[in-house]
Amino acid sequence: MKKIALITFFLSKLLISQDFPKDFRSPVQIPISLSGNFGELRNNHFHAGIDIRTQQRIGVKVLAPKDGYVSRIKISPYGYGKAIYIDHPNGYTTVYGHLSELIGDIDTKAREEQYKKQNYSIDLYLKPNELPVTEGDLIALTGNTGGSGGPHLHFEVRDTKTEEILNPFLFGFDIADNVPPQINGTWIYPIEGIVNGSREKIMVSQGGNYLAAGKIGFGIKTYDKQNASNNLNGIYFIKTYVNDELISEYKANRHSFDESRAINATIDYKEKLNRNSWIYRTYLLPGNTLQMYEQTQNKGIVEIESGKNYSIKLVAGDFAGNTTTRSFTVQGIENISTSTKPAKGKYTAEILKPLEIKENGIHIKFDKGSFYENIDFDFQPLEINKFKIHNSSVPLHKAFELSIKPDWSTLDKNKAEHYVIFRQSNYGPAKKQYLPTTYKNGIFTASPKDLGEFSLVLDDIPPTITSPMLTKSKQVGKKLSFIIKDAESGIKSYDVWIDGKWILAEYEYKQNSLFIPDLSKEGIDKGFHEVEVRVMDEANNLKIYKNNFEKL
Repeated sequence: MKKIALITFFLSKLLISQDFPKDFRSPVQIPISLSGNFGELRNNHFHAGIDIRTQQRIGVKVLAPKDGYVSRIKISPYGYGKAIYIDHPNGYTTVYGHLSELIGDIDTKAREEQYKKQNYSIDLYLKPNELPVTEGDLIALTGNTGGSGGPHLHFEVRDTKTEEILNPFLFGFDIADNVPPQINGTWIYPIEGIVNGSREKIMVSQGGNYLAAGKIGFGIKTYDKQNASNNLNGIYFIKTYVNDELISEYKANRHSFDESRAINATIDYKEKLNRNSWIYRTYLLPGNTLQMYEQTQNKGIVEIESGKNYSIKLVAGDFAGNTTTRSFTVQGIENISTSTKPAKGKYTAEILKPLEIKENGIHIKFDKGSFYENIDFDFQPLEINKFKIHNSSVPLHKAFELSIKPDWSTLDKNKAEHYVIFRQSNYGPAKKQYLPTTYKNGIFTASPKDLGEFSLVLDDIPPTITSPMLTKSKQVGKKLSFIIKDAESGIKSYDVWIDGKWILAEYEYKQNSLFIPDLSKEGIDKGFHEVEVRVMDEANNLKIYKNNFEKL
């Protein structure tokens, strides 16, 4: 842990002194207005770039901001949707996500790979001489593909060698901003102590005075805004001062992919689950090595001494230098704690050790570094083929291996291939999740990323496939589309065949839409044709749809 902390410290110092190039041009020709910024808090990850508004429309031109070459093309119904990566000679990679169209040779190369794989989803890496680009070249059009909530361009800058994600503002992409951040609340967290007689966090007000004993930390709910946007975006820095001494700083400059899930240790995870409320911790949980923190004292934790007074100041700031401050005082009192630690259970989860549980037909394996705190681990068989694996209010940094050898007394073995592992949250609002599951040699396996209650559930209902346009008329112009849905385990694969030939079709899960945008582009000429659509869900239920149409 000490070695990791030292490496993180020196990297952060290097970043501060690093001279980032400021000669990238804007990837769009419209004024930049942001709907999201770097480091913004998202479910299970920090936002990795800036989201540039595209005037609520699809089809804005995306231009190469500097010479380089297309190093990667990734297309998926999820995540960044259609995405392009460009490596530049200056050592940085720019990324463009949620695109509607790829242009020219980039599109040709992507389509070749899709037809080769007979799959809409591809992840293609290219060599430096395959697809060179020049500054200002048209590379794509903006869109709303993948996990996007509306038309925009997701833009990132990465260190090409380390693949670390960097704040684009460091490269001169900052925008006009004289709006200070807003603070929606501050809290004191009793870590090993009490505050105003409570062992639960308490909300504090500007100028308030509070009584505390033992170890405490602080939390803050804060957002940033810019001149041309009403969006509540992510904060750039949070500084914590005790008696005018800086003891903790969070700064959204860079992070690695391995650190993404550390967001769940950076925030009050229970608060997020229960109230969908995002509170930054200004102190570190023991297993949180996120490099965006720099703690000068005891991981940002303050040990309160009886009879002493502490002046606390939390400062939230944006990249433009606007700040907002909340101040309060803490008075140290005698710690009269009578609490006792609960008796240890059968298992203990430790930050730096793996944990393996094998009993009652279940096998669980956690790698070291899976937990942010050492905890008394709660594992319980609840009923046949149902297990409690600790508590969903505890976040994990890594997925774990889960294998279940079923007791078939309550299941239908003849339908074994249609069972999946099912997770339900046991904290906050109920959350149901069908996990991608494999069944081999009588064992069901999955790789959950969250804790909770797990069971085997049967899904023997196939997906549905309809085509409202073919129901209305068998005559088709440019586009052919279908609606595909699955009410339970979710869609795993989809294919469209026309006249016995596999045809590239796009899947837009947000609208349950499977479609061919341009039949002529896929070689479908005028005349009569037969179409077959095959959709399989995660429980291996296959649905086949057949019809015919006339291409006009």
